[in-house]
Amino acid sequence: MTFFAKLISLIALMMSFVSYADVINIKAGAPETYVVKKGDTLWDISTVFLEEAWLWPELWRNNTQIENPHLIYPGDTLKLRYVDGQPTFEVIRDKTRLTLSPDQNVMMKSQAIQVLPWQKLAPHVANDSIMSAKEYDALPHILGDSVGTPGFVSHDFVLSHKPNNKVHKFDVVRKQRRIEDSNGKFLGYQVDHIAKAKTVEESKHPLQYIKLDDSRSETRQGDKLVAEMQASNNDMTLSAATTQRGELISNINGRKLVGKQDVVIINLGKRFVKPGTVMGVYAQGPAIYDGETPTYERAKTTAISYFSFDERIEQPAIKVGELVIFKSFEHASYGWVTKANTYLRGGEIVAKP
Repeated sequence: MTFFAKLISLIALMMSFVSYADVINIKAGAPETYVVKKGDTLWDISTVFLEEAWLWPELWRNNTQIENPHLIYPGDTLKLRYVDGQPTFEVIRDKTRLTLSPDQNVMMKSQAIQVLPWQKLAPHVANDSIMSAKEYDALPHILGDSVGTPGFVSHDFVLSHKPNNKVHKFDVVRKQRRIEDSNGKFLGYQVDHIAKAKTVEESKHPLQYIKLDDSRSETRQGDKLVAEMQASNNDMTLSAATTQRGELISNINGRKLVGKQDVVIINLGKRFVKPGTVMGVYAQGPAIYDGETPTYERAKTTAISYFSFDERIEQPAIKVGELVIFKSFEHASYGWVTKANTYLRGGEIVAKP
């Protein structure tokens, strides 16, 4: 086989992980029925039945009994059946889940289960962000208080610059670290939310007094004010990535060793992914120079590599995990690792699952 033919074959092999059709594969040994338990998530239940958990809504496509496949409740019984050879679900719902409230309105005894374990993700949604340098530097900052202390907590009154817009409720934030991809491209600052704040009294003066509340840690001089973020809706729809391709940077705390149920940062922003986007994680080994004794590329110096006549072989990418995006920013996003066959170390490819 010629070098060119080998190269084409290897490229085709590397891209094979993004070329298959969405086919519903029921797991071997999947149960015929499943009773939904409190604490279950849609992802948990999907993995009981499906090889590709993100195809969960497809099981409901021909089932007009269920108006919204994301509204499944503890106590529901899911029954797997086949219609025209295609798998689908029937839901057997306990009618006693309906009750009358004191004002005679019909209410549900329990809440619908969530797509992902929101109690684990909510703190990151509420308290962690990624901002561009321009966005962060433009924010008004805290100056100090009337008695000259350097740190402040809940119920303290402090002086700050006013924002350009008419905002009176704020999150107090502080940048923690730079986020960069493996090529050193700056993606933004990891920003921690320190406290809540609100304007004490409106004025036309460029400065304002604010009152701090809900302090998670001590507020300091120079901390920034951003318009209070609204609570995020945890109702997301799962959809598989298609042509998107990016890189896993690290976990949210900057550690390079990542496992299942870790929150991670990837280098794709909201133009490319959204909450609910499912992505596969792929590890690709170093290139190999195929000489008499094959050598990894990292073992060769740049000069030796340039003058080498050995054939350079790119290794195919191997799937090692999956993640679901749950919060997106301008140039980066947070993801929840739902599957990891091995420890992830940062630098892995994220693409179609």
